[in-house]
Amino acid sequence: MANLALVYEAQGKHVIRELPIPEPLPGFLQVRVEAAAVNPADQKIFDSPRFGLVNHWPTVIGWDAAGEVTKVAAGNSNCKFKVGDRISFACIPSVSVDGGVSYTSRGAFQQYALADEKYAFKIPDGIDYASASTWMAAGISAASAMYTHLRVKEPWLGGKDAYKGQKIVILGGSSSIGSYAIQMAVMAGLEVITTASATHLEYLKSLGAHVAIDRSAPDVAAQILAATGGPIRHAIDPVSFEATQSLAVEILQEGGVLNLMLPLEPSVRPALEAKKIELRWTYGVEGMYANPELHVAAEEYFKEGLWRFNRPTVLGGLEAWETAFDMHRKGTVASWLTRNEQKDVVLHWLLKLA
Repeated sequence: MANLALVYEAQGKHVIRELPIPEPLPGFLQVRVEAAAVNPADQKIFDSPRFGLVNHWPTVIGWDAAGEVTKVAAGNSNCKFKVGDRISFACIPSVSVDGGVSYTSRGAFQQYALADEKYAFKIPDGIDYASASTWMAAGISAASAMYTHLRVKEPWLGGKDAYKGQKIVILGGSSSIGSYAIQMAVMAGLEVITTASATHLEYLKSLGAHVAIDRSAPDVAAQILAATGGPIRHAIDPVSFEATQSLAVEILQEGGVLNLMLPLEPSVRPALEAKKIELRWTYGVEGMYANPELHVAAEEYFKEGLWRFNRPTVLGGLEAWETAFDMHRKGTVASWLTRNEQKDVVLHWLLKLA
């Protein structure tokens, strides 16, 4: 068997070539990748050394994947997965599992990768690999916003419907993080007011949003305030561009709480400080929600239809990476670092390439 990979050889340099198929270690699964989601972070890492999430080359990037378990480590009798299981799993590029010999086995953009059992779950019957690959980075980021930074109690710990009567604003609701944050907020009992492009408003209502507002409306702030009954206490801004940050500050009450996914824009700081808004964000690894129980619960919620996977746009195989990255650069797809509110981009591996 071959393992065709999109190898990150150096800053700004990708090469498609074969790598050894990684062998599973205790706690890890060997997985044949069937679909891998392309996040804006992948494009940012490739384009800019200041992004700082890759420190070793060659490596393989890509944070989210779904595929079939092909091997379990010998002697791993406590493993809850078996060969043939269909799983969604998190990837962590530029991490070594063999003491620094290699840094390629944990990235998503290859035909075989290692999955950490703690950050994986079985895909429900009837769900395709492409949809299932949209969960990990966006789901963890949404959970970070809700459960870590806004301190909403997890539903599996008694937080289900615990916040009835309270409201939250989620800007950019049809972004990858926004869509999952809406579903988490609804499960908590929160009344969600969200924004998106006009074509996605009905979809967001189907996820449980109480009010969905056209983000391009000239009176978008007034519409939000009308829906919330006045300045709001909590807001999440998965988009985190200057315009959305300014909007969030405008609709928040004095002393409110704002969760961002990118650092605060300098131009927004004076208004934020004038209203004494407490700033919280999930940018970078620090502050991310690392509780494996999230994925245990998510497996059940997706199976029961309480949560729904994001809607993917499927491109080609490994050779489609340039198209995917360019779509993120131009803002024609959405995820946790872009402002446009379309669908996730998923690179769907065509295994016949090997």
